[in-house]
Amino acid sequence: MTRTARAQKPPAPAPAGASADSVPVDNILAAVHVLSSRISRAFDAKLAKAYDVSPPEWRVLLTLAQHPEASANEITAAWAMEKMAVSRAVRRLERLGRIRRQVDGADRRRYALILTPEGRRLYRRILPMANARYREITAVLTHAERAMLRRALAKLNRHIPGLQD
Repeated sequence: MTRTARAQKPPAPAPAGASADSVPVDNILAAVHVLSSRISRAFDAKLAKAYDVSPPEWRVLLTLAQHPEASANEITAAWAMEKMAVSRAVRRLERLGRIRRQVDGADRRRYALILTPEGRRLYRRILPMANARYREITAVLTHAERAMLRRALAKLNRHIPGLQD
């Protein structure tokens, strides 16, 4: 490897438990990854402890509350999640009676996922906590900063799929 190639290599991730200041400020992608992990952990503990729901399961419930009859593939695409994580979440939610599958009448190869009454009740119980946690996390940002961050993240999310080949 040449000296130039080594200089362009991204920095190693900060060790576990590292402070926010140890995230390389010039590496936006590292900062986004660390932020994503920290946000997930901020939700994980409350969801798992209070409601026995994993983050992937919450994403399925949230999606179905907002987009009834979405398929597992649509949920996978919407959240850019791994198929296996969505599949496990769907299986567990179905086993617990929180969602059900239904063959789509228009496309018999597609299964629509539907919240059961128990799933809707659980969603309504979790939503206030999820919204409060969202507000806690974003409270440090001004309205203008939140708007700018939303635009920047949307722009990156539109751009990145074109790079996947």
